[in-house]
Amino acid sequence: MRRPGWYSFVLGTAVVAYSAPALAAKGGAVHPVAKLVAQAEAAQVRDITVLAVAEPLGREHAAGSAALVRIDDGRDGGLPNCFLLELAGKPAGPVKIDAKLRLSVCPAGPAKGVQLSRQAISNHQEAWLVRLEHQRYDSKGHGAESSILWGLYGRPLGESEPRAVWERTSTTFKSRDDPGNNVAEVCTAPDIAAGGQEPTTIAIQCDTEVMLGKLPKRAKQTFTSVWSADRYVAKD
Repeated sequence: MRRPGWYSFVLGTAVVAYSAPALAAKGGAVHPVAKLVAQAEAAQVRDITVLAVAEPLGREHAAGSAALVRIDDGRDGGLPNCFLLELAGKPAGPVKIDAKLRLSVCPAGPAKGVQLSRQAISNHQEAWLVRLEHQRYDSKGHGAESSILWGLYGRPLGESEPRAVWERTSTTFKSRDDPGNNVAEVCTAPDIAAGGQEPTTIAIQCDTEVMLGKLPKRAKQTFTSVWSADRYVAKD
């Protein structure tokens, strides 16, 4: 018996969407997702950027889709907000917003390395995999700071709303004036073990750097999380 919504038993392939820096409709027209968000949020289309779109796995047989959007209209203290949207309909013709989840990282300027894809996390469960990066200049620390979010957002069995089932935010800070404060962590896409009846593990590999005096100490580390009840938790 097929599960409703985002769950199914037939194998499929993920669809990945990238943005550099944003998606536009054909011929330079306003993206249909931007129009939908403007109506739903009482916002101006010019303040909405569609960063990426993606569709469910083939095994899900779902008619919906998803989008990453940024709303930058100054309503939140001048800071932009990024949302993961689950949509009724495909990105080229969305009907309505089924769910909206605010994300903790949002690029304020040109978006770099944005990714959105649908990922299997077990034989019967899926989640949206998101990558977002925010860069800013830290005037107090006299350096450049970047934050990179990798996150998995899904609906554990029995739940009606999407939420974070795993996240990792890495921060890199580089200062010319005081390099002793420099730190860095850059992580590749997570490796998700998805062949079992239930989710099991997710691992992410990161290159890290800290300063020991005037010399950098670099390392490669792997951080593993295990599925516990309804989300991934860091492995001891």
